[in-house]
Amino acid sequence: MIEIPVYDKQGNVQDKVQFDETCLGKFVNMKLLHAAIVTFQANQRLGTVNTRGVREVVGRTTKPYRQKGTGRARMGTPRRVGSRGGATCHGPKPRDYSLSMPKKARRAALKSALLGKFRDGEIIVINELKAEQPKTKEMATTLKNLKINGGCLVVTKDRDENTYKSFRNLPKTDFSNFGDLHAYGVLLRKHVLITKDVLDAISQEMK
Repeated sequence: MIEIPVYDKQGNVQDKVQFDETCLGKFVNMKLLHAAIVTFQANQRLGTVNTRGVREVVGRTTKPYRQKGTGRARMGTPRRVGSRGGATCHGPKPRDYSLSMPKKARRAALKSALLGKFRDGEIIVINELKAEQPKTKEMATTLKNLKINGGCLVVTKDRDENTYKSFRNLPKTDFSNFGDLHAYGVLLRKHVLITKDVLDAISQEMK
């Protein structure tokens, strides 16, 4: 069991709660985290790059000048590889870079990522984080009061549009609801700011 302070928007400690970290596992599985990161980044690749071969380059197929007597090097079609505007040899073609990972493995990777953040003291719990209106300045002040710098992931139980709009323009700050959380998003930023109901959800739903 670890004791976690619960802050308010002014950066004051309002309460302290006990959290059983064993619900996230006994150790941080580094190999599983590596596999989750590789899978996520591979799935972001579009794979739409395309280069033209000799058959795809537009141009004539005849020699631009005669073989001998010009004093120049012999040359075939201008579409050949090496000519200006010509074809590319063994160039990239459209392909699918996506990888798959079992659902249980993705969930275990997320648990390992959260466990590492809890053990490093990089998860900050706030009692309530809801914006009545989209106010970036208000949320920037909240992060400053909590002494969060160097990047932050904000996690709420349910997606609130005003809260999302308040955070989206802050540099190095990501926003996610609990249902869309994944290992890469947790590891991308140094700090993770979660609400108290997210902490309760972690304790109940990740056993």
